[in-house]
Amino acid sequence: MTPPDRARSRGSRRAAASFYAAALNAADRDALDGARGVEGLADEIALLRLRLRDALVDHADDARLIEASVRLLIQSLLAQHRVSAKQADNLSEAIAAVLEEFGAVLKGVTDDPAA
Repeated sequence: MTPPDRARSRGSRRAAASFYAAALNAADRDALDGARGVEGLADEIALLRLRLRDALVDHADDARLIEASVRLLIQSLLAQHRVSAKQADNLSEAIAAVLEEFGAVLKGVTDDPAA
């Protein structure tokens, strides 16, 4: 995704959040503003685990609920471990730096008359 595309994507998220904010009360709008700054899924996954535990205790005989809860938890865990665009960029830069250093070392070895 190019930088203009990322900026457009962020703008779309803000517009969507503003759209939903109209349906919220003042306290929830304030909470929504705070939620926009949260990165990652750790809190959500922890909450899903608590709800799954509650479902297992209170609705152990409801196989559909348990299955849906486990599926949602698994999907969230998979999403948490996907590499974000920012992480991919950082990884690409780190790999490029290593390759450049490796190339410089190889060039030094081949340019060395003693070798």
